Amino acid sequence: MKSCKRVLSSILPLRECRRLPDKSTPDSAAPVAVTFARPEESGAFRRRLDGVRKENCGALTAWRGRVGGINVLVIHTGIGPASAQRAIGELLAHGKPRRVICAGFAGGLDPALRVGDTLTADFPGAPILSRALPIETPAEKVAAFRETGARLVDMETATLAEACALANMPLSAVRAVSDSADQFLPVPFDAWFDTRRQRARPVALVLHLFRHPSHIAPFVRFLSRLPSVARALAAAVEEALKMTDER
Repeated sequence: MKSCKRVLSSILPLRECRRLPDKSTPDSAAPVAVTFARPEESGAFRRRLDGVRKENCGALTAWRGRVGGINVLVIHTGIGPASAQRAIGELLAHGKPRRVICAGFAGGLDPALRVGDTLTADFPGAPILSRALPIETPAEKVAAFRETGARLVDMETATLAEACALANMPLSAVRAVSDSADQFLPVPFDAWFDTRRQRARPVALVLHLFRHPSHIAPFVRFLSRLPSVARALAAAVEEALKMTDER
């Protein structure tokens, strides 16, 4: 798998914001928080944790464990900026991490990236474009890559980065490509997921596939790739944690 660490400074600009005073040095024993949008993204990584236990982190469910000698706290933010905003607020208030790694799947914009490739980048500045909705067609991906230079697109990173910047919290992103720049998303996002309720829409999905039977095979192929993408993501997150421990 490729690990792409080149950082482009103009891709993910944060709104002008005043950082809070840095009142203390981060506790080296505090956990590194790793965020994922969904359990489908986090499962392979959570299985790598030693001594894992489930607990509450404010209103969130969290999994606490260790990778080597590093304390880790895993949470799910939900999909999209609104859900991510609520989750990062709970995490920073109750989880008290020393660093945040935002991890998950992303759409490829750079034609050089293939499904399962991973990208790791520190903030501020990273070759990641965040949108409120996915970019679903190759033509839209080509246009976004040409206009921004971003290598990947997701729905949460910008929100998490802004909240961490305000809190003086170091943040890195680790993303794995779920769909490459030349691939359509086989089912429109709003046909299968309700971001307001943060739940899948199985009836709407079945209706869409019934009306568009040519989408069934690509959708099945897309789903069949996700477990291997999740494993690549888990390995990249573990490598990012090792780099964190060296800092």
